Amino acid sequence: MKIASVQILRAVAALSVAIGHAQSFIGLPMERQGQTFGWSFLIPWGAGVDLFFVISGFIIVYSSQSLFAAPDGARTFVLRRLTRVAPLYWVATALLLARMAIVHKPLPDAATIAASFLFIPWDSHETGVPRPVYELGWTLNYELFFYAVFALFLGLRRERAVLSIAASLGVLVAIGMIFPIDNAQLLVWTRPIVVEFVLGMGLAALALRGVSLPAGARYALVAIGVAMFLRDFLDSAAQPRVWLTPNDWMRVVAWGVPAALIFAACVLDKSKGGADGRLTRVGVSMGEASYSLYLCHPMVMSPFAAAWFAAGLDKMLPAYVAVAISVAASAVASALVYRWFEIPVTRSLRWLIRPEPAARPVSRFEAESRGA
Repeated sequence: MKIASVQILRAVAALSVAIGHAQSFIGLPMERQGQTFGWSFLIPWGAGVDLFFVISGFIIVYSSQSLFAAPDGARTFVLRRLTRVAPLYWVATALLLARMAIVHKPLPDAATIAASFLFIPWDSHETGVPRPVYELGWTLNYELFFYAVFALFLGLRRERAVLSIAASLGVLVAIGMIFPIDNAQLLVWTRPIVVEFVLGMGLAALALRGVSLPAGARYALVAIGVAMFLRDFLDSAAQPRVWLTPNDWMRVVAWGVPAALIFAACVLDKSKGGADGRLTRVGVSMGEASYSLYLCHPMVMSPFAAAWFAAGLDKMLPAYVAVAISVAASAVASALVYRWFEIPVTRSLRWLIRPEPAARPVSRFEAESRGA
């Protein structure tokens, strides 16, 4: 298993989301001022989230092999994931609340703030769409829900656990399709987008069984996946600029399936070696910092866009220059956050996790993906 391909795809997923948001930070103010902005819809940039979910389903199964049917497996798993995911998100949320207070913007009520910190789906912005105070955290609400379901079945052996998790998520989605749901939590937990975690789990099960595909089949999967993204069956270009993509079956088919096809082509490859050049190392490094890039890029792009317009650069330079600079600045900032916050904080919290039961040696991929 080549860890590089997984990390590079994590970088691609985060960059895709960042590029889409960078265009909004620059393009929306330009259009409000009557200027023309050349939006790029080469691919649906928001599909980076769907790729993240597929990757998450894969990594969680692959990196938890020693925890299945282990006496303390569920506790170890939950603490490992919380110490990895929660601190940076909590800091991002706290910074947003502090900014709101500084600029005298009304703060959410206590229940809304608590729900955001506890990863409980909540209609924080009263739009009818459950979103936390820090809106990017909507994906983490799905992630933590997936972790909770996963932990419930860690007492079983791997194959049975994976099937039970997939069946449970399938039943929840079926309930959401059959019954009208107004509750914010149930509305999130029964959306078809959770099936994307199942796609990733299925690929992990195949990889762990030693399934591999010949080069021709893998190239075909990539070609089909890329073609589906280029076609963009959700027709993103025709949607309003502030459109929130419904997390329904159409999204799963249009964005989740091509993400899974491309990811399958990477992880179902047992060939030895592989490229290890400078570009690969850069991609791996960006993949390691992809969580920081996902959460922190608005904190870079928002002040950058304000400075860009305040300096009048929007009338002097092409808009794509601003987009490129904001994405690059976000990538640099994420590397710093990963190096100086994520790594030390995660290490400092390891004392919370008891040593897991010794079951067998773990692969390099498994050991490294525990920090994913």
